[in-house]
Amino acid sequence: MPSAIPVPSVPDRLTRLPLSRPDLRLLDAIGQCGDLAEAARRAGLRAAAAERRLDRLDQATGLRLTLRDARTARLSTEGARVLVAGRRFFRQVDQAVQTEIYGRGTEALNAPRILDIATAEPLMEDLVEDAADTLGILLSVSHDTPLQVLRQLDGYRVDAAHTWGLDVLSHAVDRTVRTYDVLDDPLWVTLPVGHPLAGRDTVSLADLRDENWVSEAGPRGEVLVSRVYQSAGLTPPARIQVAGASVARGMLRRGDAVGLGSPACPAVFAPSLVRRSLRERPRRAAGLLVDPAVVPGALAQQLAALLTDRCLSRFTERHGDLLRDPWWADWLRGQRGELARRTEDAAHSLRTPPALPAESAQIDVEDLHLLRAVADHGSINRAAAVLSISQSALTRRIHRLELRLGASLLVRSSRGTDLTAPTRQFLDRLASFEAELHAVGLTGQRDTVPPAEPGTTQRRAHRSSRGAVGRPGRAERGATRPAVAGRG
Repeated sequence: MPSAIPVPSVPDRLTRLPLSRPDLRLLDAIGQCGDLAEAARRAGLRAAAAERRLDRLDQATGLRLTLRDARTARLSTEGARVLVAGRRFFRQVDQAVQTEIYGRGTEALNAPRILDIATAEPLMEDLVEDAADTLGILLSVSHDTPLQVLRQLDGYRVDAAHTWGLDVLSHAVDRTVRTYDVLDDPLWVTLPVGHPLAGRDTVSLADLRDENWVSEAGPRGEVLVSRVYQSAGLTPPARIQVAGASVARGMLRRGDAVGLGSPACPAVFAPSLVRRSLRERPRRAAGLLVDPAVVPGALAQQLAALLTDRCLSRFTERHGDLLRDPWWADWLRGQRGELARRTEDAAHSLRTPPALPAESAQIDVEDLHLLRAVADHGSINRAAAVLSISQSALTRRIHRLELRLGASLLVRSSRGTDLTAPTRQFLDRLASFEAELHAVGLTGQRDTVPPAEPGTTQRRAHRSSRGAVGRPGRAERGATRPAVAGRG
């Protein structure tokens, strides 16, 4: 299907929508493989046609969406953001079609083929193959700190986030997300084997206040150890070094500090270290946050349950010694019971009616232009005049769309032909989706394409806008493509 068609007379709501579904498929293919020819093949294009389409997208958005040379291509930071925002836009369109035109529930959406997810837990990498086998979903995983994981979700750079916090996780995100519990996550302390308290089964935070601590920062930037002490009504230790997960693990292994751990995180295993329960029983909440416009509730429930199952299995395999403590044994039984309940709920949610049966039944940009023109101008007659086509031609095009969707979009009466009430309700919701797409994905829109990044080839369509070459930002220099499970 053609990309966005120019309709100069239509009010400037859809005339500047620069992305179609085929455009997103091309960007998605580039994000997956990094090879220009292979990305074009996956998108059903010749390499030259793919380059022309990418040039057109750069011009339409005013952003450099890809960084290319003669053979390779990868998404820029702006390209990754636009891809996620565009994916969300069309998922919202599909959801509105389901609820307004078909009258189905809001969960009647097919699962996305690839889910971009950021995680603060290395354990997530173990789930990639399981998710492909059991859920039929490919996970594109990136790892970061708990705070940066939530910022990625907040900035529309990923579709979901798996992280932890000491408060309600969704409060740290300034956009609409849905949160699914993964684990009620108790914390233990890791001590050198020669520590005076290492011989005890349970120790107190108060006894460890004078120790040298190493700590991560939580989703809102708070220091985990400090928050745990404050929650227990104690003064935080004076010596706390805040470090990333890998540095913290190294310090613990060398015996340079003591630290907090949990069943959900990979513990540091070494003969020189022991793990002990804390008398205050501090906890943190691990959860899965998803964009509800992209990730159906049934899939999110299943993925959260899979995360929980892997966390609990890992706990029993690696930390069985803690089960000698009745408190930990009771905790494990409670978590298993809660997992069984959530698994049953996830199975029940799968009974939701399926979404559109085929990609050919989806509404794309050209369809939206036609329907919006009819809605804005009140009738087929006036819309046809504005679009500079005949009334019969416009009617035939919308009729073909009706046949493709299997739904009625037009109502015919003695006064003429107009849109049905559900179709108008669908278009009313569309306005907010468009506004969000432009605000999130196209905030850098301008008249000319920015200069090429160093090391990339300037395209023919960009010669008129060639300027001084700037240095790439830190995010661009350090960008790497996340590995995608399974085959594209």
